[in-house]
Amino acid sequence: MLLFTPIPNSKQIKVACLLIPGFSMIGFSALVDPLRQANSLSGADLYSWQVLSVKGEPVLASNGMALLPNCGVQQAEPFDLLLVCAGFEPELGYTNELGKWLQQVSRKGLWLGSQDTGSLLLAKAGLLNGMRATIHWENLVAFKEVFRRVKVVDELYEVDGKRMTCSGGMAGLDMMLYMIESQRGHALALGVSDELIYGHVRDSKSPQRMHDGLRHGTNNGKVIAVIHCMENNLEEPLSIPELARSVSISERELERLFNRHVQQSPGRFYRHKRLQKARALLQQTDQQVVEIAVACGFASAAHFTRSYKQYFGVAPSRDRVQQVRLA
Repeated sequence: MLLFTPIPNSKQIKVACLLIPGFSMIGFSALVDPLRQANSLSGADLYSWQVLSVKGEPVLASNGMALLPNCGVQQAEPFDLLLVCAGFEPELGYTNELGKWLQQVSRKGLWLGSQDTGSLLLAKAGLLNGMRATIHWENLVAFKEVFRRVKVVDELYEVDGKRMTCSGGMAGLDMMLYMIESQRGHALALGVSDELIYGHVRDSKSPQRMHDGLRHGTNNGKVIAVIHCMENNLEEPLSIPELARSVSISERELERLFNRHVQQSPGRFYRHKRLQKARALLQQTDQQVVEIAVACGFASAAHFTRSYKQYFGVAPSRDRVQQVRLA
């Protein structure tokens, strides 16, 4: 079955949502509520859904609320599409048994999708190799580093072959509206959007995060352009003169603009960007500290460790140990 092509109203699409401990409640609701509204507005059971957990046990969401599923994965009713819903620390919910079950679903030719960090579980099972996929922006850097065979994209949602992934939060609503429009027409998708008071439906290419200017509190075009340049050159940092030349201004002017608009020097701002990437790799991968140092543009592990401790108040090795204990 091609899920993103017109489908007769007589054909019901059966969706299964697999909840992983720590899943996002708002992300899960964004997947299911559009289907409910589509049924209500059409007056037909266009969609059905069931909620699964690995063993059929209640699953605790990231907000501390528990949700009781219909059953475990082995007792699931037949479905056309499986959506893996995850959130914080998704790797803790992955087992070899779950990986084998996901692979069985794939071998049946069924559609597989994910919400938020559910993409990580599909990737660990080898089910995103050679395909475009997205994940929450906080996990993009580590996801690219660990799963080199996945074509990672920084988008709201992505559909490739029989895989559909979304970055989390309300991106799931955009993805499901796209599916409803593809299957049942623009009018129904628009009606669902109106019922959910979702006035601006975003396409898949829309950015996950707010505009850089809003995030950094500036609308200065040259500052924003330099920030983009920094973010695209974290592993091999550019010099301050090179950054200044990229926007056709002097070093002195670049220093003045950064101090005025982001309240710190461009060098300090750049270093903090690299350290933030380092922390993501430290907490989300098992790479060695020296490998992370190189990936974030530090000349030596010693320099990296000093900078990391100065910025975060803890040495990178100790920060990783603390994360393991918290898990």
